[in-house]
Amino acid sequence: MNYSQQILITGGAGFIGSHFCDNLLKKGFSIICLDNLLTGRKENIIHLFKNKNFKFIRQDVTNPSLNLWRTFPGKLDAICHLASPAAPKDYLKFPLETLKAGSLGTLNLLELARKKRAIFLFASTSEIYGDPKVSPQKETYWGNVNSIGPRSCYSSDTEILTKSGWKFFYKLNKNDYILTLSKDHKIEYHQPQEIIKEEYKGQLIRFKNYQCDLLVTPNHKMYVKKRNNREFKFIEAFKSINWSRTHMLKVANYENKNIKYFFFPENVDRKNSKTPFVKKVKMDDWLEFFGYYITEGCVSIQRRRRIINNKKYISYNYRVLIAQDKHKNTQNYNRIKSCLERLPFNFVNSYDHQFCITNKQLANYLIRFGKSDEKYIPRELLNISKRQLKILFEAMMLGDGNKEGNKYYSSSFRLISDFQELLLRIGYAGNIAIHDKGKSKPLYRIHILNRFNNKYRTPTYSNRCIQNYNGFVYCVNVPNHIIYVRRNGKAVFCGNCYDEAKRFSEALVMAFYRKYNLSVKIARIFNTYGPKMKRDDGRVVPAFIGQTLKNEPLTIFGRGDQTRSFCYVSDLVEGLYRLLKSKEIGPINLGNPREMKVFDLAKLIIKMTGAKSKIIYKPLPVDDPKCRCPEIKRAKELLNWQPKVNLEQGLKKTINWFKTA
Repeated sequence: MNYSQQILITGGAGFIGSHFCDNLLKKGFSIICLDNLLTGRKENIIHLFKNKNFKFIRQDVTNPSLNLWRTFPGKLDAICHLASPAAPKDYLKFPLETLKAGSLGTLNLLELARKKRAIFLFASTSEIYGDPKVSPQKETYWGNVNSIGPRSCYSSDTEILTKSGWKFFYKLNKNDYILTLSKDHKIEYHQPQEIIKEEYKGQLIRFKNYQCDLLVTPNHKMYVKKRNNREFKFIEAFKSINWSRTHMLKVANYENKNIKYFFFPENVDRKNSKTPFVKKVKMDDWLEFFGYYITEGCVSIQRRRRIINNKKYISYNYRVLIAQDKHKNTQNYNRIKSCLERLPFNFVNSYDHQFCITNKQLANYLIRFGKSDEKYIPRELLNISKRQLKILFEAMMLGDGNKEGNKYYSSSFRLISDFQELLLRIGYAGNIAIHDKGKSKPLYRIHILNRFNNKYRTPTYSNRCIQNYNGFVYCVNVPNHIIYVRRNGKAVFCGNCYDEAKRFSEALVMAFYRKYNLSVKIARIFNTYGPKMKRDDGRVVPAFIGQTLKNEPLTIFGRGDQTRSFCYVSDLVEGLYRLLKSKEIGPINLGNPREMKVFDLAKLIIKMTGAKSKIIYKPLPVDDPKCRCPEIKRAKELLNWQPKVNLEQGLKKTINWFKTA
């Protein structure tokens, strides 16, 4: 045999990894097995230690200080990344380690493969398909995934900022564009990859102080900058850190082009209007005027009866009024007057302490913005440059801002919400509160946090408290994983519910393929069983075998009508080998297409072991898929591979191993 080709197998002391080491050694390869033994076992590979072509390194590939280049100074022909807790009990016990193996670990190994010019094979999983709505599952199926269930989510009274304004999560749809942040904290918009709604009964974690009010599930990803750190990171809400000394993010970088003109819609009613139609005005002038109007203005349409030549006529006076007393605040009065003089509309300034523009076109356009408690900013005026938005901001502050310039008031909740979004775009932040709760109609106040004090760009979180909850929780998945949310008027950037490790790893592998032309392979592994499985790992085959060998009752979750397929481990590792040696990239499903009910599997194992075990039923776990079966057409055609060991043969070998293990 020629042992010149050297292959690194991460997770090589695990169930599948150890069988893969055996398989490749027999085929004439030199193997380096790397495993931190978190879930792998040394006894799985101890028989290989005498083989001069096998080397074991106990190491964690997720260690940020790990220098894989120094660990592997020689030649590497291929890297097979199998390192990850795979059994249900393991990845529930080690959720962070699982995520890190599929993120940091994958990234470290891809960089090593790039430097070594090695083939990179990634062992993905059928979990990528979630609880599938089609069966069997093709590689082209995107899945129905609950990524890190139970999900990291927000309470039902939390809102999220979209391109069309603030929305409660339960009102979102996939056509919405979610406001999110790029790596350099620039505002972007993305459609949701999925919208999550889950029933939740239990404890939530609350962060509440003057700057934020969040109620989230314990595993929710908070967006946090630790004290004296430069970068923000995602940290789960349950983490034991000094939260009162960590910082939140309330501001963003916003860029957009200047708009030269504001164009009036041509469908504005101007019948019998005596003035010519105004097509456009300079956007800077319009923004200033609109800021004055939306805070201090109104439209007045007066119905008048006239008699001309003994005939009765009904006519209307269309007036746009902007209140400002010349004597109480001369400076503000002159600013508004100067703005009106730049507009193509005639006005008078002696109309009961108000400016008055009599113009049907203008009145009929502005009336759509409602009365004082209905007003709002049109979306097109929120999507202009930062410089121009500041013109609108200053004009609105002149109307309804306080003298100190750090508070703004409105009786319209929609307008105060739009103003909060405007603040975000010009680099400020603001929290909404009810100013006078005793009034029949609420007056809302927004406190502008960082206009004069930059420390409020990243204020600190509060200490946590626990709150019982019974209802639905919500979240949304966007590529950047950062969303802008608010609860009880307090807005902050926070994490979203993002994909599990394997889904992220697949994306990472393909990114290296596209950017560096790295030779990569992706295998999606379906339920695999055989010798060396841990009896208590939570998977159905070892669980049933272990219970029958002790004549204990077999535990079925749900009614047992959920289906699974089972591939014997020798078939699986042969499929991995063929994918490794092929020119295919994948993803390619590797599994047995024979599908059967969990209940039928239980009856079969009872029969094969001769046990007298009974079957008991327990509630179905959260996110347990109803069906799981691969379509292996691509594996057959591209790899000339299909399982050879039938279920009864494989179970017989596995049962015999468990009897002697």
